[in-house]
Amino acid sequence: MSIYNQKKRRSKKERIGFYTALSICIIAVGMAAYSTYTSFTAYYDNQPKTTGKPVNQVVTGVTEDKTETTEEPTEEPTVAPTTAEPTEITEQEETKTALQTMLTVNTSLSYPLDSAKVLQEYSEETVYNKTLNQWQAHTGVDFQCEIGDNVYSMGDGEVTKVYNDDMLGKTVVVKSPTYTAYYSGLSENVKVSKGSSIKVGDIIGTAGTVPSEAMDEPHVHIALKVGSQYADPLTLINNNE
Repeated sequence: MSIYNQKKRRSKKERIGFYTALSICIIAVGMAAYSTYTSFTAYYDNQPKTTGKPVNQVVTGVTEDKTETTEEPTEEPTVAPTTAEPTEITEQEETKTALQTMLTVNTSLSYPLDSAKVLQEYSEETVYNKTLNQWQAHTGVDFQCEIGDNVYSMGDGEVTKVYNDDMLGKTVVVKSPTYTAYYSGLSENVKVSKGSSIKVGDIIGTAGTVPSEAMDEPHVHIALKVGSQYADPLTLINNNE
C-alpha cells in the first residue's frame, strides 16, 4: 500500500473519532443541563409562595399571623337601669290629701238650710233605698227641710253648671279651689246661673224633690267632691269650731 493511501485511511478514522467524541460531549452537556433544570424546578416548586407587597408599603420582615382566634369576647355585665319610676298617687290618697289641705287652711262650710237636721248621712257602704228598692252607696248627705225652704251656699265659689238630673232632680254645681259642691233636689226657682260668683250664705234656690228618694221625707241632697272622689260634707261643716 502506498503512503498516500495509508494517510488517507488514518485521516478518515481520525475524523470519525473526532465526531464521535464531539457527539458524546454534546450529549453529556445536554444531560447535565437537563439535570440542572430539573433540580432547579423542583427546588422552586418547594419554596413557599410569597405575596407581593403594594408599592410604597414598608416591609418589616415580620410575617403577620393570620391564624383566627376562637376565643369569645368577654361580655360586660349588664347593669339594670336605675331610673326610678314616678310614684303614682291613687284617687283615695288624692282625696285624703285634699281633705287634709282643706282642714289645715281653715276651710269651713255652713249648713245649706236653716235647719241642721240630717235625714240620711254619707255612706260608702250600701244602704237601702226605699224608692228604688235596692241597696246602694249614699254619696251625699240628705238635709231634712220643707219644700220651698231656702237653700244656701255652703261656701264661696263659682257656679259651673245648672241642670236637671233624672235621679237627683234640679242640681246646681258650685266649684271652689279645693272642692266641688252639688246641690240637688231643688225646685225650678233657682236663683243663680252658670258663671255666677257666690259667697257663703247666698241663696241658691228653694227646696224641691229628689226623684230617686221621693219616698223619704222632703230634703235636699248635698254632695261634695274632692278631686274625682266623693267626700262627706259633714266633715267640713263648721270645721273651725
